[in-house]
Amino acid sequence: MKTTNIVIGALVAAGVVWGGSTWYVGQQAKGEIDKSISNLNEFLAHTSPYLSLSEVSYEKGFLSSTGIYKLNIDVPDLPQELSNITFLNQVFHGPLPLIQEGRFTPALAISKTTLINNDNTKILFDAANGQEPFTSSSVLSFAKEIANTIETAPLKFDDQDVEIMVEPIQAITHTNLDYAFFNTEAMGGAMKATGKSTSSLSTDGFKLSNKTTRTAHKNYIGDTSLTFGKFNITSSDQSIAIDSVDVNASTTESSAGLLNGDITYSVNNINVNKIDFGTTALKMTVNNLDMKALNEFSRATASLDLSSASFEEEELADHFETLFVKLADDKFEFHIDPFRIKATTGEASLNFGVAFNGEKASAESRESPELFAAESLRKANLSFSIDDNLIKEYGSGIIQISEGTDKAEADAQAQILAAMANLVAEQSGMAIYKDGKTTSSVTYDADQPEDSQIDFNGKKMGLNEFAMRASSLLGLAGTSAAPALLNEEELFQALENETETETETEPAE
Repeated sequence: MKTTNIVIGALVAAGVVWGGSTWYVGQQAKGEIDKSISNLNEFLAHTSPYLSLSEVSYEKGFLSSTGIYKLNIDVPDLPQELSNITFLNQVFHGPLPLIQEGRFTPALAISKTTLINNDNTKILFDAANGQEPFTSSSVLSFAKEIANTIETAPLKFDDQDVEIMVEPIQAITHTNLDYAFFNTEAMGGAMKATGKSTSSLSTDGFKLSNKTTRTAHKNYIGDTSLTFGKFNITSSDQSIAIDSVDVNASTTESSAGLLNGDITYSVNNINVNKIDFGTTALKMTVNNLDMKALNEFSRATASLDLSSASFEEEELADHFETLFVKLADDKFEFHIDPFRIKATTGEASLNFGVAFNGEKASAESRESPELFAAESLRKANLSFSIDDNLIKEYGSGIIQISEGTDKAEADAQAQILAAMANLVAEQSGMAIYKDGKTTSSVTYDADQPEDSQIDFNGKKMGLNEFAMRASSLLGLAGTSAAPALLNEEELFQALENETETETETEPAE
């Protein structure tokens, strides 16, 4: 009997401890949720100033609690029914919170978030055909870290003009209550949009990987990669196919808290009407980017309705001017290094870069945006290279598509276009043609003597001399290039006759 009393007493004590700890952890969970919402709104204020999250209600229970939250969207002229979206959030708390499947997980809280079916979200519930269109499951650990899984149902949207089908999307994110880091892996299924006529658009889905951390200056730095699968557009008379699109970004931070980043894009195997246009790639680099200034610009312009008839362009221009001055003062740099097109037999590349330093501009120039831009620009470069074979390939493809010309005739016309480009390059003096390739390069260095600030294809000169040479390319100066450019039709005919003559005199094989 004594033993039984001891056992019963122990069970009662355990029950009291369990109940007390469950209540305590539940209270903690609400406080941490409030903190998380506050941190999220601070994050959105810096990245998406037109979005915010607010609590509508919160009912605390013993082992679980239920909250309703509203995502507010402040975009000009957005229909009222789309200005907010409400969510239902169920929180299971306790030292070992019980989740719906009946198993216990050691965590501070486990939550499940779903959309509330109302006028604002009815279109999503209709598209999900009775399923939950969106679910978010989170585990808040005792270390105050959040593991979150977001899933969507298969969605089908149908109106009078188009039918859109989207396969499920899943994203897994690991962060903490302070959003000090984000690790995300996401995968989306195929999407297809079909018009009521014969047009359609489809993609095989995407993959996203993101690992970033927040710095002391509240910048997020790290690596991100995004890949889209096959992409197809078809209509009654045209088709476009792309094998894949790859995007990769990497960011770091300078000691002054400015952001440095590299972003590369690759659009692989572009095919238009079964004509191969190769692969296009682009690498962009930014240095000394002041994210605080950029976020201030975003907040200042978020409420501007650019589509409104009463929109004041001058107001937007003022915001751009303020942003540019701040970026230049921070020695902002931007580079495209390079933009490249690679086809079957030829390729082309373009390089471009600018570097600013507002400290080099005079105080008077700050009263004039144009003068400040000229004085703060310290370095610039522009160069390109293009093969004859690329001109022929692209020229032939464009002529076939735009004019419906057969390949043989289009190839012949493209041959003439390539010859024209070479002749203009040579006669204008704005480019160099050698070994089947046209190239040109110009660099500007404000720190050099005035008569040699420009390096144009290896020749040093001042800005005025370069401006005169550049104007000759447009036929505005009396150079040897002007007659060729002003009599383009005669030049085209002469080149066509020359090509025909060469063909006739070629020895038979």
